[in-house]
Amino acid sequence: FRLINAEGKATFVRFHWKPVAGKASLVWDEAQKLTGRDPDFHRRDLWEAIEAGDYPEFELGLQLIPEENEFDFDFDLLDPTKLIPEALVPVLRVGKMVLNRNPDNFFAENEQAAFHPGHIVPGIDFSNDPLLQGRLFSYTDTQISRLGGPNFHEIPINRPTCPYHNFQRDGMHRMDIDTNPANYEPNSINDNWPRETPPAAKRGGFESLAERVDGEKIRQRSPSFGEYYAQPRLFWLSQTPIEQQHIIDGFSFELSKVVRTWIRERVVDHLAHIDTKL
Repeated sequence: FRLINAEGKATFVRFHWKPVAGKASLVWDEAQKLTGRDPDFHRRDLWEAIEAGDYPEFELGLQLIPEENEFDFDFDLLDPTKLIPEALVPVLRVGKMVLNRNPDNFFAENEQAAFHPGHIVPGIDFSNDPLLQGRLFSYTDTQISRLGGPNFHEIPINRPTCPYHNFQRDGMHRMDIDTNPANYEPNSINDNWPRETPPAAKRGGFESLAERVDGEKIRQRSPSFGEYYAQPRLFWLSQTPIEQQHIIDGFSFELSKVVRTWIRERVVDHLAHIDTKL
């Protein structure tokens, strides 16, 4: 994403949610036993912790990169598969989310929740991250199909805390009843209301970044996306011997179920590019 300040200056941003309690994982044997005994283990653990007042907390952090520094890294900043090393770009913690209650109605509050990366507030804009660009369209299409129409944002669980208004009207599963005859501007039948909020520098409305584009825009991945192994190698070498053995056991188990020999060979070839000992 990008952050846009009041002067219209853009800064690349990567958002992080980090659990205050830290991270813990299950090893293969534990996962198999728990899955057989209690398939809802993680869900139950979360529910019981909240009911007991042991609220899970997550810190919101930002990694900020000025646009003029986009090419200072040995990978493409817009490659969603790459991590930005925190040693180079520290995570600035700006907030906290606390899960302080369980849902009263699981269907209404969980099953109908519609997350969407395109629902943003003034001050945030989109980057050219190809994964993000694809999701901006697909999430709308998915929620329309899953929740029955274009008004999924009016379902109570999806409504913002701060009310907002737009020119959208009617359609399947409309929640509100509009009595104003005008849902467009300019108009002469309602004193020219509603009207669009001016951009952020004036009144706080949304305005896309005025971005200069050089060169030709083509449907092709940049060569800067072509390095696949450096970060997996760093991750592998950062693991303890026991953790490395868990990774090896996991790959061995999954590949043992693959019938086609050439597929196993391709996977092993990729692993050899990460580390010859792997």
